[in-house]
Amino acid sequence: MNHSLLKPIKLFFAISSRIIPFVAVRAAEKLFTTPFHSRRRDVENEILERAERFFIPMGKNRQLTGFRWGKKTDPAILFVHGWTATATCFVKFIDPLLAKGYQVIAYDSIAHGETSGFSVSLTEWADTVLATMKEIGKVHCIVGHSLGSGAIVIASSLELKTDKLVLISPVADITKVTEQFAKTLSIPERIMGKMHQYAWKKYHSSASKYGDNWNDIFESDFNVPTLIIHDINDREIDISNARKLAKQWNWAELIETKQLGHRRILINPDVVAAALNFVLKPNIETQGKVSS
Repeated sequence: MNHSLLKPIKLFFAISSRIIPFVAVRAAEKLFTTPFHSRRRDVENEILERAERFFIPMGKNRQLTGFRWGKKTDPAILFVHGWTATATCFVKFIDPLLAKGYQVIAYDSIAHGETSGFSVSLTEWADTVLATMKEIGKVHCIVGHSLGSGAIVIASSLELKTDKLVLISPVADITKVTEQFAKTLSIPERIMGKMHQYAWKKYHSSASKYGDNWNDIFESDFNVPTLIIHDINDREIDISNARKLAKQWNWAELIETKQLGHRRILINPDVVAAALNFVLKPNIETQGKVSS
C-alpha cells in the first residue's frame, strides 16, 4: 500500500468507527477485498509473450484469463498467484519446468491482471482454483504463493486432482492476517470483529461449501506430498501461518528461510531449486534450511 495513504485511512477509521461504525465495517471489508493495481515487470511481460492464452469459465458472465506454456500433452504444473500479483510472478519457475518436459499453467485471479473484476474474497479465490482444475483436468503439482496458497488449502477440502502441492508463504489464518494489517491502519478490534461477520454473510454463497466460518474453511485432510516454504522475516504473512499448516498437515515438509521477506522469496535461486526438486523428484527429502 502507498504509505501516503496511511494517514488519511487512519483518520477515516478513527472518525467513522466512533460516529458511524457500520460505515467503518463496510469500508474495512472493501479495503481487504479490493486489490491495488499490480503491474507486471519487464521480465514477466517477456515470458507472457510466449504464453498461449485461454479462458476459464467462472459461473455466469465471468471468466478467468489463463496462460499455458509448453505442450498440452505434457504433464501439467499449475501455479496460483497471491494478492496484487499476477500469473507471471512465478517467472523463475517456468523455463526450468519446460526444460524438464512439463507444461506450465497459470491464471490471473479475479480483479487481477487480465481478469476482470473489482474485488475478490478468499473463498472466491478458492473457487478459481476449482474452476481451473475443472477446465484443465489432473495436474502433477499445484504451486501457490501467499493468498493463492491459502486458496489451495481451502479448495483441497473439496478434493484436488494433483499428486503434490508446493505452498510458498501460505495464509492459514485469514482472521489473524487481516487483524495484523488492521493494526497498521489503526482499525479498532471491534470493527474488525464485525467486519469478519459482515464479510462471512456477504460471501456466504461461495464460503459455506468450505466451512462454517473463516477459521473452519482451512480445515482439510488432503493428504498428498506437500512442501511448505516460508520466510521467518515475512512482514505481510507471518510465519506462524506456515507453522500452523505444517502442524495440521503433519505429512508436509516445512522449509524456513531468512531475510527473503514475502515477495523476494519467489525469485530466490535456492527457494526455486528446492521447490523444483520437490516437484521433479518423487518422495525427495528436503535437507536443512534454504540460505538467504
